Amino acid sequence: MARGIFITGTSTGVGKTVVARAIIRAFVRLGYRVAVAKPVESGAEIVNGQLAPADALALRTAASESIPIQDICEYCFPSPVSPHVAADLAGEKIEADLILAMLDRRAEGADLIVAEGAGGLLVPLSGDVLYADVIARTGFELVIVAPNVLGAINTTLLTIEAARKRRIRVAGVVLNRTPALSLGNAGAIARHGRVPILGEMPDMPTTDDDILADLAESHISLDALAGDSA
Repeated sequence: MARGIFITGTSTGVGKTVVARAIIRAFVRLGYRVAVAKPVESGAEIVNGQLAPADALALRTAASESIPIQDICEYCFPSPVSPHVAADLAGEKIEADLILAMLDRRAEGADLIVAEGAGGLLVPLSGDVLYADVIARTGFELVIVAPNVLGAINTTLLTIEAARKRRIRVAGVVLNRTPALSLGNAGAIARHGRVPILGEMPDMPTTDDDILADLAESHISLDALAGDSA
């Protein structure tokens, strides 16, 4: 049975996709059969007359998968707004059951499935469903990506609290874009949030998945994420 990891952020634009790519490619290089998913993506550009979900495509590349992008991204919208608004503008409604069915299909034959959310944990998917509600139903463990900046303690602890309220198990936190000067974020989050700090990724933007995997191998506790999926 595949181990499930759901990657969320403390907000949008914190580097979820970069961290996800790093983790995915690192596990692929370790010999794991990794399936990826970006169930909902908004702000997709139109390329050759088709919507091209950039994050989903990047995850697929990191995993060296060649399946149709529709099998990775159940809902793709052009408007760069919250998923529930993007769906409304497209005349659609995001259905939690369809996302769950897609994740079940993705998990078949995999050792590990890595799914990436949209924005933060409490992003609405529809008028009555938050992303957290869907994640709670998956049984996946949550990896929280937070920018290693002033204010990260508060937003990360709030995300942890929201996850636990919904009985979502938090695997740990990855602090991203770590500056040279320590802000004390890691110690405070670990102590007050009672969660592992899985790693602190440096501020090193790159489009190369293997470089990101190198960083993951040296900065993230992959053993903690692997669990019994090997």
